[in-house]
Amino acid sequence: MKFHVFIAALLMLLTIGCSSDGDQSAAGKPARLIVFAAASLQDVIMEIGQSYEESHPVDITYNFAGSNVLARQLVAAPKADVYLSASEQWMDYVQNAGLLLEGSRRTFLSNSLVVIANKNSQWKLDRPADLASLEYKYLSLANPEAVPAGQYAKSWLESISVDGETLWERVKDRVAPGPDVRAALGLVEAETNILGIVYRTDAAMSDEVKILYEVPTEQGPPIRYAAAVLRNRSAGRVARDFLAFLDSPEAAAIFEKYGFIPLDPSKEQSHD
Repeated sequence: MKFHVFIAALLMLLTIGCSSDGDQSAAGKPARLIVFAAASLQDVIMEIGQSYEESHPVDITYNFAGSNVLARQLVAAPKADVYLSASEQWMDYVQNAGLLLEGSRRTFLSNSLVVIANKNSQWKLDRPADLASLEYKYLSLANPEAVPAGQYAKSWLESISVDGETLWERVKDRVAPGPDVRAALGLVEAETNILGIVYRTDAAMSDEVKILYEVPTEQGPPIRYAAAVLRNRSAGRVARDFLAFLDSPEAAAIFEKYGFIPLDPSKEQSHD
């Protein structure tokens, strides 16, 4: 009788140990972490994720797309553990839906914009206003009505005056909107008669484009990437730990290698 009591107690302890915080589906198996991340983060986050997996018992699954697409997916069906957005606006959208774990949101990265052309083209850009007069066919942007990279580009173009109009007014009829910044980059890679505005980090990843103009940080819009944990998810502890890893010196070195600018979350305005 005592033997059966001992076995029952042992099984109960094992069950509790395996289900704690829902971070492991079964004893000895790695936790599963689902990360929704902006398209511009694809290469850097996969490298950081690989580094994290090497030192933690976790398998990471990724979903990369425009931050707007990801935010809407989350509100429709919150099936991610971590959301990495290229704008505070779309993180606000998810937070206002009541989906973020309280206290987990932070602003962690910045970036800058560049004007690009196909590497085989002959385009030159001495100043931003030249975008109004050059005879290119299209200006490739991530959708400026919804995608952060396109919204940042539009904001920059609106800040420049050309003959009594904003530069945006002068070029908007030639804008080719893409679903995300990687699509905007791809259009320039494919055509010599198309210019584009993308993040500096995306241009740096391509051997098929050249940078015509770098937008000085102080002249461009403040680009802010936000990160948060989704609430009521089984991988809560692992998700919080992964976000903490994004603030580590190891992750900062990888971000900087790709051209991102790590920010100190403690110095950014809190949104919780």
